[in-house]
Amino acid sequence: AVVSTQSTGIYSYIISKHPEQDSKSELSWVYSALMYGQAMAMILGGWLETKTRTRVITIAAVCLFNVNLFFMRYSCSNIYSMVVSYLIAGLSFGLIYVMSLVVGLSWIEKHRHGLFSGVLSLGYGLSSVLISPLQTLFVNPNNLNPAKNSTNDNVYFDQPEVLEKVPNMFVVFALFSCLVQLPLSFLLVKNPEADQRSSNYQTVREMLKKPQFYLIFAIFALNKTPLAYINSYAKFYGQTFIENDMALSIVIGISGIFNALGRPVWGHVYDKLGISYSLLSLGLATAFSLLLSYLSKFADGDIASTGIYSIAVWGTFFCCSGNYGIMPAATVFLFGEEGLGVKYGILYVSQAVGAILSALYSSLIPFWMPLVLTIVTTSVLSGLIALALKPSNSGGECRGLMDSSQEENIELTALVRSN
Repeated sequence: AVVSTQSTGIYSYIISKHPEQDSKSELSWVYSALMYGQAMAMILGGWLETKTRTRVITIAAVCLFNVNLFFMRYSCSNIYSMVVSYLIAGLSFGLIYVMSLVVGLSWIEKHRHGLFSGVLSLGYGLSSVLISPLQTLFVNPNNLNPAKNSTNDNVYFDQPEVLEKVPNMFVVFALFSCLVQLPLSFLLVKNPEADQRSSNYQTVREMLKKPQFYLIFAIFALNKTPLAYINSYAKFYGQTFIENDMALSIVIGISGIFNALGRPVWGHVYDKLGISYSLLSLGLATAFSLLLSYLSKFADGDIASTGIYSIAVWGTFFCCSGNYGIMPAATVFLFGEEGLGVKYGILYVSQAVGAILSALYSSLIPFWMPLVLTIVTTSVLSGLIALALKPSNSGGECRGLMDSSQEENIELTALVRSN
């Protein structure tokens, strides 16, 4: 939430200390470090979940997350130290996320995994609804506008009353986060019967031999690029033509509602349509929303451009969040529920790949229009790849790449193991 809602403030504070780091592409590398750390932690967390109690892992991760957030008060003056801080944040958050996912899905019946994997991740999207306005009230209570750099079209705050509050923001929200997260960590207990009810048991090695895995991995990675872009630049791009910092903060805050709602909604779409058609719809809808976000600056009048941009940002978050409703359920269906943490953790590495791809786009494409068009093309491509999965008519199934003999072998293996 801090990267997306306070990207301009953090960016402004960094260049006030290090003017040579005046490049908007640097922010995308901070976000990429967060996603890389999270992806690595998902695999580690999946393995640790089989060795010790989920509650112990979660408490340790919560402590690491908030200690690191507290010390960002000192690292936020340099882009490179921020990359390290966000890498650690990603590691700790990844552990928290995979523990919550494994525990939550262990108590839910398989035919509802799409819907409930979205419901379980609601908090991930709702955080910015509360955090964004509070951060802006803390950092910029007078709603001051950033200045535009005439040489590179970037915007930044140069008012001392704004810049001096950026470091302390991390301290305040570290304390707030710890008070919320730590008590809840003690409640995570996995269903002990979850691993025995899987009807499609596959080892990690078997999963890595399946073509479905690499198709899903590619789709998940491509779908990450628009989310990485909108997280890094939603407010940053908006401030190039909307001169109201508080209004943009409210837009970003409300986007958290759509980020949250998109998860169960798209999870339910997956339950009804299956993998291919749900992911095709997701890719096309994301592409449309992103394109609309860019075109909104050409609307006639400030109110119109702000309104259209708001709808486009909300639509992009709503669509991008759908990945986290679809992919956990798809992982369970395709590769079995046993060892879900490790399997989904390996698949989640795609998120680091997608974030790095988005950072490369931002570094290599300095202008807004070609950058947005490139990411729009990426979203369309992800939807087209999903058509190769050839789903059956029953929700969530993907038998196009698995013949009947393979299905019988899987069912026979599951029966033998249960006996």
